[in-house]
This record gives sequence, structure tokens and C-alpha cells, in this order.
Amino acid sequence: MNPKKGPSRRIVLHITEEVLEEDLNQLKQKALDLGASMAEIIPASWIDVDERVILKCRVPLCPYFGRSPHCPPNNPHPDFMRQAFGKYTWAILFAIDVIPVAEFSNRVVEQKAGVEWTKRNMEITGTLESTAFGFGYYLAMGFSQFNCHVALCEGKPCQVLQGNKCAYPLKARPSMEGVG
Repeated sequence: MNPKKGPSRRIVLHITEEVLEEDLNQLKQKALDLGASMAEIIPASWIDVDERVILKCRVPLCPYFGRSPHCPPNNPHPDFMRQAFGKYTWAILFAIDVIPVAEFSNRVVEQKAGVEWTKRNMEITGTLESTAFGFGYYLAMGFSQFNCHVALCEGKPCQVLQGNKCAYPLKARPSMEGVG
């Protein structure tokens, strides 16, 4: 059976290697089309979760620590993430060239510019995850970078941490560094 092409497919019990490869290549191309400067399909086993990365959220203490459900100490523990990543076969890793680099050489400018780059990253991540879901990969998961609290909610109190729904459920994603 050949799964339907398009924004969503009928649920199937098995996706052939050929369809999987085609889907991964489409997702990679979508990342590039959305503004990524580089995108690669990698084995999920290459993803290394390391507690030392989270340590950098604590020492020195990040000013955003605890202000988002996607940052420490509110996000999943590295042991949980290792187990979860172990269930995946493939990942798409993308990068966005920061131009001009000078935007990240001055702390004040970095904060404003960083928000815009983070928004772009979250948009690409959310779109790839939604597209993968439409392809039938219902457990697809995207990870972004930095802090959704700053980039999306502009520093206002996090609605999720106040017991409400997220205003940006299709864009807010855990930061790679926040999960190790």
C-alpha cells in the first residue's frame, strides 16, 4: 500500500524504507526552504544527552532558569530524555547562520537579536514537527534553542507555569541545551 501524499495520511502500521527516506528528505528540504542554512538527516543514536550541558543552566545561574516549562528545572531529566531518544531512529538537525555575527558580540544587542533568531528557530522546528505529524509520524518531536518565555511571551509570566494553556503550543519547544 502506498501512503497518500499530501498534508496528512491515513494511519498505516508500517511505513516502507523508501517512503521514510522520501519523507526525511522532504523534511530536510522544508527546513532549508524555511530559512535553515544547513540541514542533515542523522541517526538518532548520534544524539548525546549530557548532564554537563544542563549544569551550564545552573552555574552561573541562567537568568531564565525556572521561567519556562521547557527549561530546567521544569523540563524532563536527562535520564528520561536518553530513554525517549532511544525510541527514535532518525533525526533532522538544522542550523541557521547568524548574520551578522556582530549581533552576538555585544550582550545588549545579543538579547534583542537572539530573540529574533530564536523565533525563527522555533518556527522551523514547529513546522517540521507538524509536517512530520501530518506524514503519520505521530510521535515526532522537535527541540529548539534558548527560551520560549523570552522569545514568544516577551518575558511576560509563563501561562503554563501559572496553570493555564500555552499561548504558543505549536512553537514553544524544549531547548536542546535544557534537556542535556
